[in-house]
Amino acid sequence: MAEKAMVFIDGGWLYKCRTALFSKLGEENFEIDYAKLPRLLCEDVANALDEDVSLVRTLYFGTIPSARSGFNTSKQYAFYEFLERNCRYQTNIQEINVGGEESRSQSTWVDVSMATNMVYYGTLPTVMDIAIVVSDNVDLFPAIRRVRYLGKRVQVVTARGISEESLAALGVGDFDPIYLDDHAAEVKLVRERVKRVCKQCGREEETTWAGPDFFCSNCRGRHRTP
Repeated sequence: MAEKAMVFIDGGWLYKCRTALFSKLGEENFEIDYAKLPRLLCEDVANALDEDVSLVRTLYFGTIPSARSGFNTSKQYAFYEFLERNCRYQTNIQEINVGGEESRSQSTWVDVSMATNMVYYGTLPTVMDIAIVVSDNVDLFPAIRRVRYLGKRVQVVTARGISEESLAALGVGDFDPIYLDDHAAEVKLVRERVKRVCKQCGREEETTWAGPDFFCSNCRGRHRTP
């Protein structure tokens, strides 16, 4: 029987980690294939165990700074909706009135939410065998240890040069850490050009857009704000 894995992603940490991925490939920027990422991590764990690993669920934790002056939250909400609809993530998102404490407020909420969920699922006897934690935040280490005390195994995902020494010294996981930048080429999103039919006019056009609704260049141009 396959081992059941759940993936817990610290969205803020993953966003900062992108620079390590860019550097690995010598590029300034690219998109992450969020649909592929959890499956890739499960494959790494399966290879380490020499056992089958089944992905049960991916949980993504993030915040939205609701009080930042001039900040448009629509793109962030659209991104979280994309994770849910297209990648089948379970998103745990909270609007934070950050004021002058933006970084700490966001980090604290994510830490507490991730820790609570990891321990909760760790107490359920038949839901999760392995917790894959995409973060090397030391504030999560007590929760990781508690999950291990509950008889679950933990795989930590980090990036080279980011708290690597702390992870090695504390031995928080059951396996050697997965270094995400070692998989930079695999997690880079490569969009294929396909022909799609415009939802508005029915015109067929080549595109790399993978969203549920497609509008051709003519229709987008007519509705674009000057």
